[in-house]
Amino acid sequence: MKAIIVILCLLAPAIGLCAELVDRMVAIVDDDPILLSDLEIAVAEEIYLMRMRGEEIPEDSASVDSLRRDVLERMIDRKVVVAKAKEMGIEISRTEVEDALDRWIKDMTEAAGSEEAFAAELQRQGLTLKELKLRYRKDIEEQLLVNRFMKQQFSDIEVSEGDIVHFYETKYDSIPELPAAVGLSHIIIVPRVDPEREQEAIRRIEHAHGRIAAGEPFETVAKDVSDDPLTRNNGGLIGTVMLDDLRKEIADIARQLKPGEVSKPVRIRYGFEIVKVDTVENDRYTLRHIFVRLEMTHDDTARALKLAEDIRSRALAGESFESLARQYSDDEQSRLNGGYLGEIDISALDQVYRDAIDEMEPGDISDVIHTDQGFQILKLVSKGSRRKPSLDEARQWIRNFIEARRREQMFKEWLDEARQEVYVKYFEL
Repeated sequence: MKAIIVILCLLAPAIGLCAELVDRMVAIVDDDPILLSDLEIAVAEEIYLMRMRGEEIPEDSASVDSLRRDVLERMIDRKVVVAKAKEMGIEISRTEVEDALDRWIKDMTEAAGSEEAFAAELQRQGLTLKELKLRYRKDIEEQLLVNRFMKQQFSDIEVSEGDIVHFYETKYDSIPELPAAVGLSHIIIVPRVDPEREQEAIRRIEHAHGRIAAGEPFETVAKDVSDDPLTRNNGGLIGTVMLDDLRKEIADIARQLKPGEVSKPVRIRYGFEIVKVDTVENDRYTLRHIFVRLEMTHDDTARALKLAEDIRSRALAGESFESLARQYSDDEQSRLNGGYLGEIDISALDQVYRDAIDEMEPGDISDVIHTDQGFQILKLVSKGSRRKPSLDEARQWIRNFIEARRREQMFKEWLDEARQEVYVKYFEL
């Protein structure tokens, strides 16, 4: 999916391409119009990507007009593919579109830095999450159609072993080097809430659920038990809302309930929730909840740090790092392998890890590193440098490269023919 970070014009004000404009058609493909607003947003995105790639940004009007025409041609090409895909009966289900939208929202949230920052930007733009999805649902559906069409039409491309060997021998200099890599093992200790406090919270939420199941009004139990000061005195009433406007944890619980139903106690990030759906009308839910708080304390974090430091001391004193990882690490995937993470491209590591291993030699053990996940201890297993790959190491890259070039040529030839068959009309830019 294309990078849509700037589609909202979140970054476009700096580019100057999202000013107020009178919308009109600039082209029509089959019976599908391309609006001036669509074109300007696409141009804004292209300029943003050019800036990210370090390319020269067009500044004079002639250069901007040339870029605008190039972008319009690509938009027309995409509409042509969509029209042909529909002719062939290719369809995208609503579920596929919604899943793609959810992935897109997740990517944009990560790009914004946090859910809070993304929500604040939406608010600044005067948009709700539902409005955002509605605005770009068609764009994403079209991209899914294009992807499926390309996969069906241009997936059967043969690359022989002779092709691969010839490329390796004649274009060796164009094959990228393998990045410097390190073999790493780690032990991670995740801070956890004190077990006694967790059991007490579980007892409270289960007792509350039991009272409701026995017939007590939800509102009464919420007033007695809930730790949410904003809703407790109103019998846990959250209000009438769209689920997309709620925290995902709460929305996921409510989505599984029918009017009048009450959820089982559910563990969320900051405690436990019981949710009740009062009514549902036109996708608007009237909700109540009971929240029992269970937050991490300084003592919980200090206890995890002390355990990590003790484990590091034992490893430095000669105990097997691998055995300690199997016994203590909270990483389920690597623990059974003695904490081994495999060989990792150094450039793919966060700076905090690159700094930690910069002066280390194979066999060394790092200081305890405080990360968002918890407290980590690294062991450097191996350390390599950049180098040219062997034929076996380069084989898949070469195959992919040749396939992409041949697919690109096949698509260009197909598109030249398709544009003669699909109705395209231009209007003044």
